[in-house]
Amino acid sequence: MIWTEKYKPQKLSDVVGDRGVLEQLEDFILNYRNHKKNSVILHGMTGTGKTCSVHAIAKENNLELMELNASDFRNKAHINDIIGFSINQASLFNKGKIILIDEIDGLSGMKDRGGAQALASLLGSSAFPVVLTANDVYQDKLSGLRSKSILLEFENLKNNEMLEVLKKIVDKENVKIDDLFLKKLVGRSGGDLRSAINDLQILCALKKINEEDVEYLGDRRKEQEIFALLRLIFKSKELDLISKTCDDVDLNFDEMFLWIDENLPFEYSGKELSRAYDMLSKADVFRGRIRRWQHWRFLVYQKFFMNEGVALAKESSKKGYVNYRRTQRLLKIWRSKMKYGKRKSICAKIADKMHVSTKRAMKDIFPYVRNLLKKDEFVNKFDFDDDEVSWLVKNY
Repeated sequence: MIWTEKYKPQKLSDVVGDRGVLEQLEDFILNYRNHKKNSVILHGMTGTGKTCSVHAIAKENNLELMELNASDFRNKAHINDIIGFSINQASLFNKGKIILIDEIDGLSGMKDRGGAQALASLLGSSAFPVVLTANDVYQDKLSGLRSKSILLEFENLKNNEMLEVLKKIVDKENVKIDDLFLKKLVGRSGGDLRSAINDLQILCALKKINEEDVEYLGDRRKEQEIFALLRLIFKSKELDLISKTCDDVDLNFDEMFLWIDENLPFEYSGKELSRAYDMLSKADVFRGRIRRWQHWRFLVYQKFFMNEGVALAKESSKKGYVNYRRTQRLLKIWRSKMKYGKRKSICAKIADKMHVSTKRAMKDIFPYVRNLLKKDEFVNKFDFDDDEVSWLVKNY
């Protein structure tokens, strides 16, 4: 089980952070009828407790929680259908209800513009408290939501607060880890408690729990996050953790596909490698269907085959350190484009001078260009520059 879920706060006092902000949030939810605005926006960086604090208040006060993610709304009509229905529908269990809309930043990426405005127009009529979360609430497109909501900022967590949480987790997991290890882990998280907990679980799963082993994860920069995910896919079979970590990495699936493809032979061999590439080929099938037909529902299958599928292809967990390398395929594609782009430009000159199509120049004339280069009048006639002549000599 993922530790961020296993050790999720069960009551508000378990949530770390600014007590004043947490108490304001609790007061808004429990006494929202006394407030002039019936929505609140919790804003701050990832991993500061915005969502889990709402869950804790709901659980502690026996409130029904309806949780939605703004990125799931396809357009204004969808917002009106889903949110418009929810804000006035009574609780199924005749108790209080909280409507939580996560990551309203995602509204700005919708195809149908005006999603934020559509949501803002619904807030005033809600019969229940509405809690919105955002990393950056000051985007221009969120101005309407800001004006109709109370703003509560969740600041970055302090290192000592995060350290106490990690200590409690390792105690409950009965893992012996020294404080220097945990302090280093906290220092690398950048105030993101969720990432620190995920990193801790990854290292414990791989049995890397000494101070120097924190370097195994590297910085929390994008490339290092990719390396951590690759190690998890190639070296473990913890599917829930792999799936969750994949969601946390700021990388699109096409890029991740290339990273896995590049580094598979460094970890797998024989039948394991064959099975892994079979999984990757299945992911590529769904990837192609998405690109051709825009069937985005297939994304879940692409993700499963290239992550969990590749992880399950191995017989047992892998050991040893492998220095993963950046995918070379993009470089090869670039080189290929440069090569064929140069050939195309040369064929265009030939086609122009000989009054034929570029396609015919490439098919019928280009194969003989290498021999014709020996004649200066040929080079002069077609206005080949030194760079093009050099390229022809080198490549043909």
